[in-house]
Amino acid sequence: MADIFISYSSEDKTRVKAIAETLEHKGWSVWWDRQIPVGQRYDTVIEQELNKAKCVIVIWTQRSVNSEWVKNEASDAAQRNILAPVLLEDITIPLAFRRIEAARLTGWNGERDHPELEILFSAVAAIINGPTITNTATTHDAQSVLKTEAAQKKKYILLTLAALGALLVALGIFFFSNESRPRVIRITGQVKTAAEIPITGVEVNADGTRFYATTITNGTYDLRLENYTVGDEVTLTTSNKDFEDKTIAVKISSREMKVDFVLNPVTR
Repeated sequence: MADIFISYSSEDKTRVKAIAETLEHKGWSVWWDRQIPVGQRYDTVIEQELNKAKCVIVIWTQRSVNSEWVKNEASDAAQRNILAPVLLEDITIPLAFRRIEAARLTGWNGERDHPELEILFSAVAAIINGPTITNTATTHDAQSVLKTEAAQKKKYILLTLAALGALLVALGIFFFSNESRPRVIRITGQVKTAAEIPITGVEVNADGTRFYATTITNGTYDLRLENYTVGDEVTLTTSNKDFEDKTIAVKISSREMKVDFVLNPVTR
């Protein structure tokens, strides 16, 4: 299992090799070579390595933005929050991935002191290892905050034990607020054509907000809504350059719902 899976267009293999070697120099294991072992299916090996990788780096170039393979792999990584994009050429990134900041290595000639490389390294380390507190002062401040919070909680407990009536009121308020608090709503489904063919790379957005999901290889999406609850109404809208946009208004009937879309291709 490799730490990093690199998604790229085979036409960019020479430049991708330099990036792979730079990442390996930092101590990470990298899977990027599209040489498939004899007797194994090309797509099967790719999917296995993609699923096992801790981080996926997508190399955006003029060739890769037009590659369905690359966009599908990037979409899968974005769904899992393990995507680290790299921009090798001054091109427009596909719409579904523009919300994720990319390391700009346009004009990079392989030098290992390029400032954007540090941005890439930090992003990869954060995805693989998670955030860590290394600064002593920061650690000390965090400990001070925890001690202050502990003292406040102790004082609160003593006061509530001394006044049982106030405690019962506080518990009632706490219980009521928890019961009425909105919970996370999960909406899943599949986007496909009238001929039952799954469509990848389709963005499904809720009410035009920050809540969106992008369909993966089998056309499915997984949308999670915060601050919504059962009984609310939500409008779901699809977006893809090759298919007509479609809008569906639904009433949330449970915390987990399934909403499918059937899209028509754009008439050129």
